[in-house]
Amino acid sequence: MAIVTIGACQGCGACLLTCPTHAIRPVAGGLTVRADRCTGCLECLEICPVDAIRVADPDERGGAR
Repeated sequence: MAIVTIGACQGCGACLLTCPTHAIRPVAGGLTVRADRCTGCLECLEICPVDAIRVADPDERGGAR
C-alpha cells in the first residue's frame, strides 16, 4: 500500500491518472489511498513530481492519512 503525504501534495492529479487500480481518491483536504484497491505497484510514487507519496510503515496500514 502507498500513503499520500497530504502536507506535500500539490493536487496535480498525476497519481490519480497513473494508478492502474484507481486506489487513489480525492477527499476534502487532499487525497487518500484505498487499501483494498492498492496493489503496491508504486506507479504513483514514480510519477509524483513533489515526492508526496511514500511507502507505508506496517503500523500505518490501518488507513491512509
